[in-house]
Amino acid sequence: MTADYLANCCIVGAHRAPLQYTNHKRHDEVCAFCVPSAFFMNIFLNDKQELRSGWKLAVYLGLFLIIWVASGVAVSMFYAKSNLGESQLTLLMLNEIALLVPAIAAMLLAVRFVDRRSFEVFGVGFLPHWRRDLGVGLALASIMLATLVAGCYAFGYVSIHWTGTQTPRATLFATLVLLFVAAVSEELVFRGFPLQILVEGMGEWPAVVTMSVIFGAVHLNNPNASLLGWVNTVLAGILLSWAYVRARSLWLPYGIHVGWNVGLGFILGFPLSGLDLASLWTTGIAGSDTILGGGYGPEGGLLATFIFASSALIVKKRARLIAAS
Repeated sequence: MTADYLANCCIVGAHRAPLQYTNHKRHDEVCAFCVPSAFFMNIFLNDKQELRSGWKLAVYLGLFLIIWVASGVAVSMFYAKSNLGESQLTLLMLNEIALLVPAIAAMLLAVRFVDRRSFEVFGVGFLPHWRRDLGVGLALASIMLATLVAGCYAFGYVSIHWTGTQTPRATLFATLVLLFVAAVSEELVFRGFPLQILVEGMGEWPAVVTMSVIFGAVHLNNPNASLLGWVNTVLAGILLSWAYVRARSLWLPYGIHVGWNVGLGFILGFPLSGLDLASLWTTGIAGSDTILGGGYGPEGGLLATFIFASSALIVKKRARLIAAS
């Protein structure tokens, strides 16, 4: 196909006036080439000639899965050759490392080579108000925890005992690190790049609900998981997703996430999503499992339903005002 033939093609030179062909068969050939090409181009590119959100997400997921498998194999080989024990803490830490690597690497590759916008667009990095967003998130998590403890006293019997000296300091430190790393991994995977791309492709509410349902589903294999626990985890995902969407920063949902996990599991010593972790205090509660959560911890009860749902409404209404200030 010659250069002048392409230049007057309805795709390449659509902005130019077409040549008046005396050979109608040749003009038909041009259209036969352009129409299917335009169709396939529209499948991949939007009106701005950018890769569509669905394809960006597909590339990200492909990268994530490949790196996740490779990371898992590497961690498994390391564990097999090491002298590490089979404690719950060790296995949780190895799993989080295997998840953190693809969470970071897939995002870096997708943003750098597929989306090509700055990381700040996805709320990643030390943004201008990252300290404020982190502080607001931690403050909200503290209010949520205070409401939880008050509710436990109102609806049941509560016993809190100091147990920090009964656990090796190394174990306590490793547990704290685990919670910080887990919050980073989950925020990068379930908020950040994937949620932002979904919002651009399908709108805020559908994207928030989709990612939150997936966020809840990955917790279904936790010990003592229940339907109500899944619902509450979905609500927690909605809370964290709205925090991200409204603030356009991962620091706000990260502050809420890590503040809640550290406060609930490490400081107060409640079961955290069904997991019993080393803690400074140990809190026991007696009462209705439906309200207080039972073996799954407070996140499996109606009290947590109220806390997550009300917090999500507050964040949806107020986080944008905080960011604008």
